Amino acid sequence: MSLQFVPPTILTGTVPMNAAGRSRIHEVPTAHATLMELCAPFVAPGEPFDAECAVVQPEEIPHPDDQLLVHHEHMTLALQRFHGSPVEVHVQEEHLDAAGELYTRKIFLTPGAAPQTPVEWGIVRLDFRYMDDAVRDEILAKQLPLGAVLIKHNVHRRIKPRFFLRFPPGGPVLRLFGASESRAVYGRLGTIYCDEEPAIELLEIVTGIPGAPTVANA
Repeated sequence: MSLQFVPPTILTGTVPMNAAGRSRIHEVPTAHATLMELCAPFVAPGEPFDAECAVVQPEEIPHPDDQLLVHHEHMTLALQRFHGSPVEVHVQEEHLDAAGELYTRKIFLTPGAAPQTPVEWGIVRLDFRYMDDAVRDEILAKQLPLGAVLIKHNVHRRIKPRFFLRFPPGGPVLRLFGASESRAVYGRLGTIYCDEEPAIELLEIVTGIPGAPTVANA
């Protein structure tokens, strides 16, 4: 796969976000509506946006993308195992509501051995009411990937993927990250339950896979 990484131009501090109308994605009936919900904070006001994607079944995801997506563990662990290196988090944009409870951020991950090569694009929305202050503070510090923070603090969690998706190269969702892909890429939408509460909702898209095949008609 050929990947041209475009550095993000939006690097904000934490800014207020209006949480009115927020839906829990495990209750949203379609993948498209779920994706629109997660992407909304990162779309400029008044700008047309359609989260173009196709829902796919796990068996339709080519190897090794399927190895990175079709499981019930943290992507942090799957990526570290695949790339043979710990991964680092880079926050492109973040929003925290006025109550300090709902936090959404747009990120990418890179392996320590190849810091200029993104291996995941992601959006995560966290409800801090279901997390201890120490976990909240370390997430906001942005020094470790989310999965690494939850593992470090031994948070009781259950990871539940809900939809698997294919994104076209140059599509609207990838443009939110400043990504330039030469092939279709795959991702998943899901929820992380902390103490059985739906505390974390996330989009994870894998990229930077050496020798990945081109998928026709994607």
